[in-house]
Amino acid sequence: MTNSKIEVIPSGGALGADVSGFDINAMSAADFDIIRAAWLEHLVLRVRGQDFDDPVQIEFGRGFGPLELSPRALLTGQGWYPDMPEMSRITNIRGEKGEKTGSLGHGDAYWHTDMNYLEEPPMGSLLHALQVPQDGGGETRFCNMYLALETLPAELRRAIDGKTLKHEKVHSSDGTIRPGLKDPGTDDVRRIPGPIHPMIMTHPDTERDVLYLGRRINGYIMGMPVRESDDLLDQIWAHATQEKFVWEQNWRVGDMIMWDNRSVMHSRKAFGRDDARLMHRLVLKGTQPFHAPLAA
Repeated sequence: MTNSKIEVIPSGGALGADVSGFDINAMSAADFDIIRAAWLEHLVLRVRGQDFDDPVQIEFGRGFGPLELSPRALLTGQGWYPDMPEMSRITNIRGEKGEKTGSLGHGDAYWHTDMNYLEEPPMGSLLHALQVPQDGGGETRFCNMYLALETLPAELRRAIDGKTLKHEKVHSSDGTIRPGLKDPGTDDVRRIPGPIHPMIMTHPDTERDVLYLGRRINGYIMGMPVRESDDLLDQIWAHATQEKFVWEQNWRVGDMIMWDNRSVMHSRKAFGRDDARLMHRLVLKGTQPFHAPLAA
């Protein structure tokens, strides 16, 4: 037993918990172990009411393992911050000449898992709020993909058992083309590039099976006729994103949310074009998704 004063307060929803009673600027190893265990249990953790800077966020993230480069740095070789290539700048703020100064803008961000277009998608993400819209909006929603799989109707579970899904790599979660990539020049989802991952994945830490969808745009179930794949995916997505599986984060300045990309999808609501929002995000390196069914 430890003398830690950490308190983990579940959200009361399908996932999510607040964590308090520690100082993120000076954490003990015991504190970190408690937080990691809470993260695996609740899938999404919120740290609220603490003042910390980018180096502290980076150090905290590295406690979980190596950090992935930001998508911009990974795809173009040049990140938003030359001295922090792992840090993504998520913002709608424009520069003096109207140029983008970050990714995602102000519109809706569709349900997705971060960087699922990699052969080894991230383990998790940490998003820190530096500015939030004054007029509201920009809320982030999370859904529990363990529950989505556990409650999947039997006929749908049978239909995806053993199936793999192509996760296209060209489009971001707001529907735009990623920096450094080109329009694939085809509407045939079978020809759009991307990695192939199992639809039912075994979580490498909890060893539980979980539904792994990535994002809907141009998703394709390998080996199926396109129309049948689209129909099945539409049914799976409608089930997985039901309100009963969802918890919503209403942002305050200073909030940091960390989530498990292997067991959670997330989306973002739109907000005013000129209502400044600025977030700094890190992603934790992951491993190749796999499915290891339990022996009968």
